[in-house]
Amino acid sequence: MQLEHLALFLKIAQEKSISKVAGASHISQPALSLQMQKIEDTLGCRLFERSNRGIQLTDAGHLTRRYASQLLHIYDQFQEELENLRNNNDTCRIAATRVAANYAIPCVLAKAKEKFPRYTFTLSSMPSKEVVQQVLDEQANLGFIVGDANEQELACKNVFSDQIVLVAAADYAVRETLTIDGLKRYPLVLLDEDFSSYRLMASQMKSMGYDIADFGVSYHMDSTESVKSMVMSGNGLTFLPYMAVKKEIYQQQLKIIETEGFRLHYDVSIIYKRRPRNFDGQMTAVKKYFEATVSSTIC
Repeated sequence: MQLEHLALFLKIAQEKSISKVAGASHISQPALSLQMQKIEDTLGCRLFERSNRGIQLTDAGHLTRRYASQLLHIYDQFQEELENLRNNNDTCRIAATRVAANYAIPCVLAKAKEKFPRYTFTLSSMPSKEVVQQVLDEQANLGFIVGDANEQELACKNVFSDQIVLVAAADYAVRETLTIDGLKRYPLVLLDEDFSSYRLMASQMKSMGYDIADFGVSYHMDSTESVKSMVMSGNGLTFLPYMAVKKEIYQQQLKIIETEGFRLHYDVSIIYKRRPRNFDGQMTAVKKYFEATVSSTIC
């Protein structure tokens, strides 16, 4: 089984169309179908089912998709580290929750590059539980998660705190302060359940005796930027981390709506392996630098 064939399998899984992927990859459709058949023969199971909605993955297909993504990710890392060796560079891989990766860590990377010029820094975003696994498997040198890692193999230290705030478009017709019950009169645009900020907000509501299902949730979206765009277009209110909206608040595109009785702060922690397989004193210095400076260099 060739890595190129796995890459094509992932494209088909995403596009749900063999013909579309064949055209984009400049391969004939019969040839691409034959390559997929060879993967199925090698694995001994069917990966695809055809329906009126296009190509659908079987259970085995979903499993193959997950591991194929990991294999190709590891291969890309391997190629990158080889290139760095040829150029006498080192790589520091950072995994972070999506909000931290988008709104907190990039400015820290710029400072770290000045401090450690021989390093190439990479930043990947994913849910906290995946960040923990990446660091445990040493696919990432350090990570940033919401809360604690609860893993003995990992050092875990809180580096900054943030809060979840209710926001609306600056010109949206809503009171400056709402009760939780009053919030039910407005449409909500929320992140999906993969986001820590959504789960924290839902948990806080539950502790106050409310269920998210009782509110007028018009949309669940898979990116913070999509939620902000919907809200700035006047489509409702949303709960988001302050770090994700502070620029728009400063530019008066969004405004914070006070919510009576709702106060939700959360901690972001840095994690790294206590005893990595390949100990590198310089990498330890990089980790300590992030630990000491991230709170003062957030974008």
